[in-house]
Amino acid sequence: MMREEPSLPKSLEQRRFGRFMSSQAGRAVFCVLALMAMSLTPMVATASAHSSILLSVDVQHAVLEPGQSMNITLSIENNGSSIESYNITIDDTALATPWTVIPVDGTVDNVFPTWSKNTTLVVRLAEGATVADSGSFTISVTEPDNGVSSTLTVLVSVAPAYHPSLSVSGSPLITMAAGGSTNVSFVGHNLGTVTDTFLLDVEVQPDLAAWWANHTNGTSGNNSGGSGNSSDNNSGGSGNSSGNNTGSNGTNTTSVSVLMMGNSYTSANNLASLVEGVLDADNINATVGTVNGGGMKLPQHWSNVNTSGNQWNTTLRGSAWDYVVLQDQSQVPTFPTSNSMWQDSKNASVLLSDAIADEGAETVMFMTWGYRDGDSLNAFNNNFTSMQARLTEGYTRYAENISSAGNAVWIAPVGLAYKSVHDSVVADGDDPTLSGNLFYDLYTSDGSHPSISGSYLAACVFHSTLTGQTCVGSNDTTNLNATVKLALQEAADDTVFNQTSGMSYYPWEASGTAAFGLGSSVPSGWNIQWQEDELSNIPAGGSASATLSITVPADAAPDFYGYRLTIGSTNGNITSSTIIVVEVEAEPSVATAFLRQNDVFLPGESTLTGVQVTNTGNTPLDLTWSLSHPPSSGASACVGSLVSAQTNGLQPNAVGEVGIMVDVDESVDSSSQCWFRLTASHNEGESVVVLDELDFMVNIDEAVNFSLVGPLTIVDIVPATGANYEVRLTNHGSDEATFFLDVSESSGLDTVLVSASGITVAAGEVGTWTVNTKGDSTLSGVLQQTFSSTYNGEIALLSVDINLLEVADVDILQPSEDRVLVTPGSSSSMTLTLRNVGTANLSLLPTLSGLPTDVDVAYDVLQVQLNHGSEQVVVITFNAATGATPGTSAVSLAYQDAGFNVSYSFDVVVVDREEVSVNSVQHLLLASPSSTSSLSVDATNLGTSSDVFVLEWTTQSQGDWFDFTLTPTTFQLEPGSTQQVTIGVQERSSGAPSDGVVYTLRVVSTSNVAVSDTVNLTIQPVMAGADLTIFPDVDQAKPGGSVYGTMILTNTGNTEDTFSITTVGTDCGLDVTVTLAPGLSTEPLGWSCILANDAPAGPSALSFRAVSSVRSNVVVEQSDLYTVEAAWPNGSLVALSFADGRVSLGVDSSTTTVLTVSNLGNAELSGTLGTRGEDTGLVILEWKRMSDDTATNGYTLTPGSSVDFQLTITSNTARTATAEVVVRATSTGGGVLLTDESVPLPITLEGPALPPNGLALPLGVNVSQSAALGVMGAGWLLAIVAIQLLRRPSRNSEESTEEETEDDDDESEEKELPELGYNECRMDGESKVSCPSCEARLGVPRGSAPPFRFNCPQCGEKIRVVE
Repeated sequence: MMREEPSLPKSLEQRRFGRFMSSQAGRAVFCVLALMAMSLTPMVATASAHSSILLSVDVQHAVLEPGQSMNITLSIENNGSSIESYNITIDDTALATPWTVIPVDGTVDNVFPTWSKNTTLVVRLAEGATVADSGSFTISVTEPDNGVSSTLTVLVSVAPAYHPSLSVSGSPLITMAAGGSTNVSFVGHNLGTVTDTFLLDVEVQPDLAAWWANHTNGTSGNNSGGSGNSSDNNSGGSGNSSGNNTGSNGTNTTSVSVLMMGNSYTSANNLASLVEGVLDADNINATVGTVNGGGMKLPQHWSNVNTSGNQWNTTLRGSAWDYVVLQDQSQVPTFPTSNSMWQDSKNASVLLSDAIADEGAETVMFMTWGYRDGDSLNAFNNNFTSMQARLTEGYTRYAENISSAGNAVWIAPVGLAYKSVHDSVVADGDDPTLSGNLFYDLYTSDGSHPSISGSYLAACVFHSTLTGQTCVGSNDTTNLNATVKLALQEAADDTVFNQTSGMSYYPWEASGTAAFGLGSSVPSGWNIQWQEDELSNIPAGGSASATLSITVPADAAPDFYGYRLTIGSTNGNITSSTIIVVEVEAEPSVATAFLRQNDVFLPGESTLTGVQVTNTGNTPLDLTWSLSHPPSSGASACVGSLVSAQTNGLQPNAVGEVGIMVDVDESVDSSSQCWFRLTASHNEGESVVVLDELDFMVNIDEAVNFSLVGPLTIVDIVPATGANYEVRLTNHGSDEATFFLDVSESSGLDTVLVSASGITVAAGEVGTWTVNTKGDSTLSGVLQQTFSSTYNGEIALLSVDINLLEVADVDILQPSEDRVLVTPGSSSSMTLTLRNVGTANLSLLPTLSGLPTDVDVAYDVLQVQLNHGSEQVVVITFNAATGATPGTSAVSLAYQDAGFNVSYSFDVVVVDREEVSVNSVQHLLLASPSSTSSLSVDATNLGTSSDVFVLEWTTQSQGDWFDFTLTPTTFQLEPGSTQQVTIGVQERSSGAPSDGVVYTLRVVSTSNVAVSDTVNLTIQPVMAGADLTIFPDVDQAKPGGSVYGTMILTNTGNTEDTFSITTVGTDCGLDVTVTLAPGLSTEPLGWSCILANDAPAGPSALSFRAVSSVRSNVVVEQSDLYTVEAAWPNGSLVALSFADGRVSLGVDSSTTTVLTVSNLGNAELSGTLGTRGEDTGLVILEWKRMSDDTATNGYTLTPGSSVDFQLTITSNTARTATAEVVVRATSTGGGVLLTDESVPLPITLEGPALPPNGLALPLGVNVSQSAALGVMGAGWLLAIVAIQLLRRPSRNSEESTEEETEDDDDESEEKELPELGYNECRMDGESKVSCPSCEARLGVPRGSAPPFRFNCPQCGEKIRVVE
């Protein structure tokens, strides 16, 4: 599980009541020095010892709080040699008077040598001691027999203690009037042991039951206090005595739904499931959900709740929860309230409570527990007790802020239940930080997170917190030892029902919003504050005065208002408080006002009105009313009566009304008035007290009644002229009045007053207005004109029927110009619109007067039918004869129907004709880079007068590829005459679009720019191109022969061009120049090419080239293939020649010679070499191509090339012989297969010399074979005899001979054999050899003696066997 360990700067202190107090140098230095003195005091007591008396104590430095005592054990060891008795005395002269040191034994007897005896010293510290009373005392132990002694000094210190107390100077019950102010004096007492600074605060104390009990019993102040963060510990009369209040306020809740938001403290051991199980075991239908995450703080919970779609948001808002439990991170609530993390959590708790309240649930704060050994990261949490005190304070502050925001909030004090277990362990004398006790077992091994026991204790606290029922005896199924479960249940119940009873922690204690004694805000309107809320540097036992200013709001209800006045130590985190009660006295007061002056009081009628009454006092009122006329008002024209004479239970600041019925005499008018007097009284005891008396007046209103009448018959009018008629008003009211006639807007009518708009008419009389009405000339028929007159809110209406007579009227919508321009020989039209703006239907015919004689007209519509509101467009065309005389004539056009006539006058103007025409026969102009091209355009004056014209030459293209010349650029033309314009162009730069650029030539009149004509010309860059077509007649020949044919060139450009035609690389007799128009071709041009004598066989290309003279960069080439036929001289494909004319070699040897093979033809060929000849079996022949050193007899030769072969000839006989070899070359080339032979190559083989037949002696003497054999036999016999004789030498000689023989053998063995060559081997003693290539074991041919050669039958390699 995750545990967060945030730390805080050690310089921050928590200030009570949500405010941070700046550190005070005096008290901080004093506190720090005191603590340092205690911590740095030597832990070995000062001693002066005789060697025979050894002293020691179990407590060398005693630290006590005022009123405490301590036992110190003194050990006396006899270091002498005999049994001794010792006298004990105490020297306490160095101690302050609050200290008392008493030895239990004055004498210790019979201490054996080397033995020790213990005795007890009692150290007591009286109340009222301060830290300054710290000191030491000396223990003296004397052995009276020898007069020797030893002393030991023990240090004693007064522990710093903080105890603020506050008392009122006088009675705690203060009586004040609403709206009053007063100052109350108090005394702040420092009952601690060190100088301290106190902070004062004021909070609401809603529950005064305990205070009244103490007050009526004569006690004063109801002061309360304690250590840590406790408050209200003694401020009640009942509920905290030995558990008798346990469960007394419980309710029988049948179902409850709880959502828990926390972190690993909540998720550990599935706390939600444990809570649900404990509740279910008590027959409460519980639903407990949870959302949590490791280490989460309240701001993170708020962020999740405030995020739409988040699990926290949907869980909270998706179910109906009764309570939502909030648990903060384990350390944050202990931080000083000025710390940003504490503030963030506080703010988040309020925001979360708002969201919880919005869902109809209530907030429960999960007060967690301190770490088992305290928080090592934050010095102010140095142990469990300190950390738990700060956690209690922090969660209480959270609750106070939630309550101040108007939300219900409760606290589940799980941490206080942990403290209850802790304190029980300490009371039993055990160390709670060591294993083996119930408190230690509440935690897991990290000393922070809960074990199953800790979570079960929390579940029991939640059970009692939410239900008010005890947890003891629960039969839930949590798997814990029964004894442990009972102890935890009792701790939870004791915490909820005894230790925290009356602290408003629980929903079953009070209804509505929880109110916490610490931090509940002062009610709105009250001003209760300390004139100085800090009492600084009060010494121990000292006191200081403080003044509390109280201002009661003016609207405060009579009641008793309780306020808890808290005094807190800034150094010791200790508070105490007292209660004062402000009694606000009752002050009855009422205010009345007649505010209904706008009620209508008419003669002869009754009106219900009322007087407003306001309770301006601070107590509810029962009022009695009486209505009369003031004596001074005289006779009244009105009679008044009360609707009700009583108003009961009117609350302070409440507003009511007293109903009054007023009857007005019918004979009065609006000038009359009526006065009334309204009196308010109430009962005070036996007497009736008048609280208010109001005189008020009502004005009599005018009775208004009148009517309008108009003409008795319908009114006929000509719309444009109109007519007058009268409207009459009759006054039926009670007063003379002035009336005004309002004319309403009526569609189609325009009515105005002819007479004055206002008339004064007496009651019962008649007044008259004269009006005039005109109509819309476009309308006819009966319309209604409406009139009205308004007076005093009353209105009379009148409608008069008006008949609009029909009227004939036409509007001619004229053209923009009152003239028609027509040119002789042409026509012009004018468009008019006839609109019937009258109310009669018309049929109109036109008449035209003043028209010139040479001009006639035509109407597209001759007779115009116009109904009411319609219109007709008429087009009139004027035609002027060719010879019409220019001039202006005034013309009048009239349209008539019976007696109706409408006309329109305008001018008909015969004008000179202005026209020019531009024509060109050619619209394409080619631009060449080398010369200027031109074309002509004709401009003709088609007008009737001479005019001067200018040329405009434009294009839409952005390119600048051409240079132009225009001649002329300005010229004058008489009517009917023509001017030729020449346009020249030359290409400036290449890149123009191949399809050309369009230019516009515009001829414009200088007298009238509207007179112009244009012609579009395309300027196209010249394009050069040609196609070459080759027609061969003969396209194959042998070297030295000819190929020939014809060719045709076609001009594919867009202009005439001259082309130079040649062949490329080969002279074929073609070098001509031709000029062709675009698209034309030449006559066939002949060509003939002679093939070179060394031309290689096969296809070859002949290229023809044509070069344009218009664009020299345009070169056209065309190739045609011809074939050179294969040819060989004298019918031979190759020539074969040996480098040697003859070769010879010895027996068992080889030699080489070179054979050259040459291609005699013009085509590539390939072939193989073979041999024939005489006695070729006597030799072995091997071929190797020398160009690539390859053993082969094949070749491939290009025309005229040759290749050398090395022929190796090896002897294959052991005798002298001759042979002859002829090489045959079989070749294929040019489709021919042919064998060519070389000249014979003679080969001589020289064998070994043969032995002679007989014996040849010197000097030419020869002996026959038989004689020679006889002589040889005799010789051998003599040799054998000689050997036998020689084998009989002396012994020494024999030995010498043996030694020499051995030496000879050694020398023989040391002789090395020559190294073997490639594929050479030697025979072993079995006449066998090993093949050097494949290592096969082989027998040699019978009768063979080294050196000789033979082929290995296994691998085929030739082997040479040497000696």
